[in-house]
Amino acid sequence: MSRVACFIALAGLALTAAGGAASAQEQVDLAFQFTPGEVMDYDLTMSGSGELRAPDGELAAMGLQGSLRLKVTVAEVLPDGNARLQVLVPNADLRLTIGSQSARLVYANGRVRWYADGREQAPPEADINQVPLLGVPLELVVSPRGQMLDVVLPDIADLAGMEKMAPGLGAPQLKDLGDPLFPDHPVAVGETWRRSIQVTPFGPTMPLTVTSSRTLDSYTEQGGIGLARISGYTDARLRASAMPVGPADSGMALSVPEMRERITSTEFFNPTAGRLVRAHYALSFVTNMSFSGGNEGQQEVGVEARLNATIQAR
Repeated sequence: MSRVACFIALAGLALTAAGGAASAQEQVDLAFQFTPGEVMDYDLTMSGSGELRAPDGELAAMGLQGSLRLKVTVAEVLPDGNARLQVLVPNADLRLTIGSQSARLVYANGRVRWYADGREQAPPEADINQVPLLGVPLELVVSPRGQMLDVVLPDIADLAGMEKMAPGLGAPQLKDLGDPLFPDHPVAVGETWRRSIQVTPFGPTMPLTVTSSRTLDSYTEQGGIGLARISGYTDARLRASAMPVGPADSGMALSVPEMRERITSTEFFNPTAGRLVRAHYALSFVTNMSFSGGNEGQQEVGVEARLNATIQAR
């Protein structure tokens, strides 16, 4: 009888656990839900390190640490189901070191405080009310599947000057650049979805290849609330042959023989509410650029950096 009792107890525990976890065959619909006027707050913390190679070949260590608050408001839900989001940073505290030099920026209550090598300085002259993300919200158009469809900058006219400085570059085309976080169909636990595209946000001379892969690792449901764990990576590679930069008579040209970035991610998503709960991202970035022409001959610079970031819904 004791063996029978043990079997019944174990079976009961197994059934209880099964009630809180999705089987590999269960289909989970992963999609954001947007409500006009909804406000979502996230805390973002980050830390990173790297090396900067100057034109003379000297290496300088770099470091970045900080945190900031993101306030995301659903300004409008469009007829096609996409949403126009407004993103603001109500406060931030960022610290940057390059070699022996350090800088710190603190932003709160509409005020910027600036520190250089530990001493407070007069902040850079700028009208905070006109600075994107701080005084003016950055507007994004995002689909329910998590694809960034458009970025609306507060003063796009200023970016037009890029084309005068770099005719081969032009102003960025910030449309359809984002990779959808979720596929357009329900997925099963263990299922992987991949995507590879080539876009030209900076013009035809600078093609950007983006490859991504994500997997629904697990799905649990307790009390009618679901939680999906999604892991993945995104690779981005960019190359550019020599293109003119600066005034037309300067003879200056820019080449980017190598620029690559990889982001590995672990995201926790609540499909019941259509909301990201928290996520961790690890980024590695390598770039080498060379400038030629003018009186300086050819100069090369490079950056290699690693960054960890965690975002948590409030």
